[in-house]
Amino acid sequence: MEERSELLPLLTVAGGPMRGASFRLGLHPQVIGRAPTVDVVVHDPHLSRRHAEVWLAPDGASLRDLDSTNGTWLNDQRISAVTRLADGDVIRLGRTELRFFDPGVALTDPVGISFGPPRRDHRPTLPLPLATPPTALR
Repeated sequence: MEERSELLPLLTVAGGPMRGASFRLGLHPQVIGRAPTVDVVVHDPHLSRRHAEVWLAPDGASLRDLDSTNGTWLNDQRISAVTRLADGDVIRLGRTELRFFDPGVALTDPVGISFGPPRRDHRPTLPLPLATPPTALR
C-alpha cells in the first residue's frame, strides 16, 4: 500500500497552532508530541513531549495515549487504552484538534465535512408567499 500513499489514512490539524498541516499514517507507530525527536512534532505548549501514538494495522488505525499530562480525547471522551479510529473521528491533544480521514471507507472529507445521508431536519429554502398588494387609494 506504500506505493499508493493517497490511500493511507490521514490526520489533519483542524484547530490549533498548526491548523492545515496533515500527515499520513503508516504501518509503523508514529509518536505525536512537542519534543523535536518525535515522529509528528506539534507546536502546542499544552501537549506532552511524547503525547500520543497512532498506527495503521491490518484491521484499521489505532490511537493510544502515552500517559500525557492533559490526556488524549477522542470525540470528546478521554481515552485510557488503545482505541480504534473511524473515519470522521476528532482527536484532541492539548489545544490541537485533529480530524481522522480514511479514504478506504470515507464518509467525510479530510477536514471533516460529512458525505453521509442528508439530514432530515434540513428543508430546502422555499420562496416566501407573495404579499397581497395594497389596495389603491382613491
